[in-house]
Amino acid sequence: MISNSIRSSKTILLGASFAISFFGSQVVDANTYKHVAVAPQDIEQQRLPAPQAKGVFSHSTMLPIYSKDAKMISNAQTNEMVINKSIKFDGKGDSPIIFLGPDAEQWQMSITDPNGRKVFDEKKLPTNTLATENIAIGNQSYKGKKHILKTPAAGAWKISLTRQSQKSSSNSDFQNRSGAINKSSSNTNKLMLRDGMQPAIEKPQLIAARPPVTIQSNQQPIGYLLFKGDPDFKVYSHIDSHFTTQGNKINLVSYMIDSKNILGERKLQQKKAALVGNIDIASVTVTTPSNKTINLSLQDDGTSGDKMAGDGLFSVRLPTDEIGVYTTHVQVEGIRPDGSQFSRTVIDLYPVVAKSLSFAKKPARLIADQGNKSFLQLPVILHKSIDRVYLSAEIWGATANGKGQAKAATWVGGIVEPKTNSRDSVLQLKIDDRWLTTQGLKAPFQLKNVTLQTVEENVPLEKLTSLPLLTNRVFDNKLSLNLLQPKQLSVTNDMLSNAFEGRNKTSLQADSSKQIYASGNKLMLVHGYCSGGVWNTGQFSSSVEFQDFNQNRSHDTFARKIRDFGNQFSSFGVVAHSQGGAAALQLYAKYWSGLDNATGGRLIQSVGTPYQGTALAGNAAVLGDIFGIGCGKNTDLTYSGAANWLATIPSWARAQVDYYTTSFDTRWWRWDYCNIATDLLLDDPEDGTTEKWSGQLSGAVNKGHKKGWCHTNGMRDPAQFKDSSRNSSMNSRAAR
Repeated sequence: MISNSIRSSKTILLGASFAISFFGSQVVDANTYKHVAVAPQDIEQQRLPAPQAKGVFSHSTMLPIYSKDAKMISNAQTNEMVINKSIKFDGKGDSPIIFLGPDAEQWQMSITDPNGRKVFDEKKLPTNTLATENIAIGNQSYKGKKHILKTPAAGAWKISLTRQSQKSSSNSDFQNRSGAINKSSSNTNKLMLRDGMQPAIEKPQLIAARPPVTIQSNQQPIGYLLFKGDPDFKVYSHIDSHFTTQGNKINLVSYMIDSKNILGERKLQQKKAALVGNIDIASVTVTTPSNKTINLSLQDDGTSGDKMAGDGLFSVRLPTDEIGVYTTHVQVEGIRPDGSQFSRTVIDLYPVVAKSLSFAKKPARLIADQGNKSFLQLPVILHKSIDRVYLSAEIWGATANGKGQAKAATWVGGIVEPKTNSRDSVLQLKIDDRWLTTQGLKAPFQLKNVTLQTVEENVPLEKLTSLPLLTNRVFDNKLSLNLLQPKQLSVTNDMLSNAFEGRNKTSLQADSSKQIYASGNKLMLVHGYCSGGVWNTGQFSSSVEFQDFNQNRSHDTFARKIRDFGNQFSSFGVVAHSQGGAAALQLYAKYWSGLDNATGGRLIQSVGTPYQGTALAGNAAVLGDIFGIGCGKNTDLTYSGAANWLATIPSWARAQVDYYTTSFDTRWWRWDYCNIATDLLLDDPEDGTTEKWSGQLSGAVNKGHKKGWCHTNGMRDPAQFKDSSRNSSMNSRAAR
């Protein structure tokens, strides 16, 4: 951990510091941000992964059910609304068919196999009636019913959903009976059908100039059918650009892979080549931030965003005209190499943000400050007002041994606030000169992989491969003197997080006018996304429960709420569940807080945190739309959002995290899962929300994987936060 002497911001308590720069006399307002650095050997971990590495694999299908597909059937006693769906099944072993919908109890299911034989009919026998259950996906439960198919044959199966209503005096009365569809709007996405109501069919509108086919409609599904395919045959879907900014051209790419023998091995799966000739139909339904739906066809013909015809990669241009969060629902169908029909879907989210600033394409500058500190100043162009942005860059220089070879000194990053004078706007990071002298570097210097990202969404705004880094005479003289001194061979804590000269804890507490800290050393118990209280406070000593229950927060907003709650204590460590672990790490990596003052043990301990995201982020969002429950869309919890966020987290901050993962217990005689619905969407092993691989945090301390514990309440095995043995261990080893 960073030593106490540098854990507090001098600037927030004593006012601003100053530096003489190329831009004149420039005020440096430190606020509460940390400006951080990593050693050269850790730079690779701070680079954004390739866009194609941030997608979603799927071996399941989640089909939307629309009222417009219903047929009305009338007999002597009742009227029936019937919806038929064909599913292309290629799964292995027993497989559930799950129907999720707000009115699930009012629909009856029948299932017909590929040979035309009806293998299940809920209407025929009272014993066939399926119980309506609360089926959990993530932290939310959705009304639904399920039927288990015993070793079903591959092929095209027919699922029929029937809803009965007593016949009125006339068929006309039935069709025109009062009862409204709660149509989707910007405020709610629920669509409810009442008994005896003729489903409304909305005529789609063609939107011009968005090839190949674009249809706009405001109709929401009444539910979803969910079933599992062969896990050895997956679809992979990703966006081909980091820069999801308003008006930017981005494409969605989907393709099939053979994942046999590499289940749960994401990096190996990503290396697999696309299978050619298997996809017959590929489409995506995009839901915009204003709740419009746009239906697009993906092509493998070298047009409309597809880069090469016939390579097995199906692509289409995605809309980016609105600011906000978009949902993509990809569906592919085709025939496998073995002749089996298949269907797969992927549901994901992507945020679109305004491009508020860009690089001025002018050289950056190193400006000398006091002691070992200097300022990195980067000219930018402001397009819109923006309070803050995340800036990161690698600093490279020439070796001072006469050969002049380029060598990396460090990676630096931090939240910065744009400063503007009469001529220019500039972003400014404080760095430690010893990164240059330790490596024996001199001019010419340059920046590499210079990146601007939004703070809330972590969306990359712009990236430069390289940029000249100029120095002035004052800096050159200072560096020359430092190079003449004996080299410092070790990295010190104040080189890692060096934005501010620190004041010790005592002086902070003495400054009563700021009331930044009170007395007490606590262990803070933090919940996760859209969650209530989860921890048994009686199992932890000197603890306090963070309470921001049932909310949807970005990692950054979550982190600042932890910081603000913790301001009443002189120091605190963290035990966190789910997203709470990522929020605590965000706090430690980017802000000064009582977390920096904690001593005596493990700083951050987490259980079940999806550090690399979860596939449920998209699925839970669309279900929340039709059920009108849940906390909303959170792009930090997607695989892509998590990858963008992790690129801003320095390796030494990760090293202060001790994390635990869990999964369901396995028995040879039964089909095992934490939750039957999420088992269809996630790769084993998983805890019902977080896959084992996605719970890994590179550079942190892996405390092991334990079977027999699931993510939250209501799953097959007990909730992981109820493990009293682990809780006791975390309590006794926690920093406070």
